[in-house]
Amino acid sequence: VSTQSTGNSETMISLLVLLGVAATTVIADDYKCTTVNGIEGACDLMFYQQTYAGSRLSGCGAYGSMYFWSGISATACTYATQDKTITQQLQMGIRFFDFDVGYIHPSEESLPYWEAGPVLVSVGSTATAYSRSLKKALLEIKTFMDANRDSVVSMRIKRYYPQTTEIRDHLIRTLKPTFDSVFGDDGVQPTFYFTLKPLSYMVESNERMVLYLARDFWGRLESDFRAASWTNVFETPENVYGYSNCHNPNQLSEDIVHMDGINKRNVPLCVNWWITSSQCVSSSGPVCTDTAANDLKIVAQKVLDGTHLDRGVNFVLADYVSDKYVGVIQEINRKAVAYYKNRPW
Repeated sequence: VSTQSTGNSETMISLLVLLGVAATTVIADDYKCTTVNGIEGACDLMFYQQTYAGSRLSGCGAYGSMYFWSGISATACTYATQDKTITQQLQMGIRFFDFDVGYIHPSEESLPYWEAGPVLVSVGSTATAYSRSLKKALLEIKTFMDANRDSVVSMRIKRYYPQTTEIRDHLIRTLKPTFDSVFGDDGVQPTFYFTLKPLSYMVESNERMVLYLARDFWGRLESDFRAASWTNVFETPENVYGYSNCHNPNQLSEDIVHMDGINKRNVPLCVNWWITSSQCVSSSGPVCTDTAANDLKIVAQKVLDGTHLDRGVNFVLADYVSDKYVGVIQEINRKAVAYYKNRPW
């Protein structure tokens, strides 16, 4: 099985941040970092020395039924990837959110569950199912992070649908105002220094968000001084049955450590951890995520052992996230504290 190369057409750009809080300086308070995402000792680590539990297509299923453009209800079996709200995911420990987006024009806001602007979508082989607005998800993330000061969260907008110039231009025009309307200048803010400063800096300065955006949006937005490109990303394949799901951790680990350039420890590594098969996602996804969660420890250790610069797994994406899945990643993070204490970067 060949690995996915870096810098391809789906390369993501680190938008740290699209928020465009116009070069606002965030004034730190007297808060002192003691834990990061509940992990004691993590304050001295770097952002990429921890693993962030993620949910694939985080908002698809988080708000109940999704709908096709025609207004017909989309089947959860095919299009839903989660069964918990964004807030519930945060409460259980999800710290990486994956959003694919579409756009609804104000003149097309004809159905009561549709909101104009960027909207979360799930794309199937024959159709696209629409969830709720991106803003609704961002409000939940903002509220949780303001109430939980040790939380460090990442999110990405990797794809948009349909992939037309019209939809891209609408998103370019509306994404920044959407983020600004939620985050503004108060409370938690994005950071540009996540590869340069320890996690303690992110927590104490309240710059605790790392955002990534698709290449198509980069350079076309009035982003502020915290915006930075992410032109290389290591990501395991998304569509290899029996491999890039959670069934073969040894093969998965072997392919990761043989990725060209994998020792670049400040280039993020994202492991896709879901079922790719003809089965119903709502039945196969939870089984995969829960029963094989412990296999993630094998992958994490083999990546550490197989890369001479001690780089780890940074993000994991799973369908139908569970407490066991998050618990395994937290165990990996606790071990990372001791590991990097003896092997500082």
